[in-house]
Amino acid sequence: MQSGALKVKAAQFMQIYRSREVGQSYLTSVATTLIVLAHAMRLMLRIRPTSSLFFQILCNGPGTCVPLCLIAFFFKVVGIRWSSIFYVESIARVRRLTLSGLLLYKLQIVDQFFVQWPQLQQKYPRAQYVGCFM
Repeated sequence: MQSGALKVKAAQFMQIYRSREVGQSYLTSVATTLIVLAHAMRLMLRIRPTSSLFFQILCNGPGTCVPLCLIAFFFKVVGIRWSSIFYVESIARVRRLTLSGLLLYKLQIVDQFFVQWPQLQQKYPRAQYVGCFM
């Protein structure tokens, strides 16, 4: 190891439940979203990120990420936990955002909002165009 080299800890990846299955009605998805919200809260409390811990949430597409981002944003606002939230819109979305993307964009709760098509960046100016991300 060189002197002054950056020491990197292993990343930790966690999976959370889906808020809504493909084709699930919006009415029944309210209940499943509340379950996911509780699960996300439990995960965030278990992780316990602190200001000395570099904690990031990188998410895309499915509605699963919305409850997690809401919890992380709530913790950030009240000063309980610190995190950075990055959202990457699906490369399949060329003309308009997914419902998850639109919610997160309109609520302005993510630190960085990335799109993979220039048309989306023109339509949503707070988004950052990054080209093909993956």
